[in-house]
Amino acid sequence: MSTWGKLLLNKPILVCAMPVRRLTYQYLPASCEAVELRLDYMDDLEPSQELKRFIEDYVSHYPTIVTVREYSEGGNRIINPNIKHKVLSVSREVGALVDIEASLLMNNPSMFEELAENSIVSRHVFKSDINFYELVTKDIELAKRYRAFMYKIFTVNENEILNLLDLMRKVDINMAVIPRNPIHRVISIMMGTPIMYCSVKGKTGPGQLNIGTCSKIKLLRRSLLTLGTE
Repeated sequence: MSTWGKLLLNKPILVCAMPVRRLTYQYLPASCEAVELRLDYMDDLEPSQELKRFIEDYVSHYPTIVTVREYSEGGNRIINPNIKHKVLSVSREVGALVDIEASLLMNNPSMFEELAENSIVSRHVFKSDINFYELVTKDIELAKRYRAFMYKIFTVNENEILNLLDLMRKVDINMAVIPRNPIHRVISIMMGTPIMYCSVKGKTGPGQLNIGTCSKIKLLRRSLLTLGTE
């Protein structure tokens, strides 16, 4: 079983999201079970040897996700797709789990399909006037087609959270639900989302809970599950 598979036995995996502005290694709190390196915060992102060593350092200490978020989906700046592809390729080469937006995979499959297997296929919804069920259903089929490790959806649409959490328990793929509303993030943890992103060195998204709060909620969930088996 893979490292990520083992972590899922005690879900959610608490991922400390790091906005990377400089290639300086930083140790994380003990509550961090994994780390996400958000490389779209860098001014001049290039697939250099220095970047490769930086990612390798984290991979050697933590299960590591590498993300270069699209600007249209909440990224910090616009990144050239060729640069993004090279950075994600290097990241995967050294053992990191890469995050690829479903929209990017749909629009540019020839470039990104080779990276999609065992990746996180993600979607970030900042509008409410969409056919939510149709969008998510297509995304899940896409993630399954490319044998992704997980499908992750972030949404600002509070009316869809319960439907998403219900769907999360029914689909035959790891599906993470990340709401914008902090209270809904608590609910998502309690309902068993496989992964939750938590802040530690500055928030990388709206609604993020800090790692201390995430850890306390996870412990509460574990206690309640234990109580239910007595």
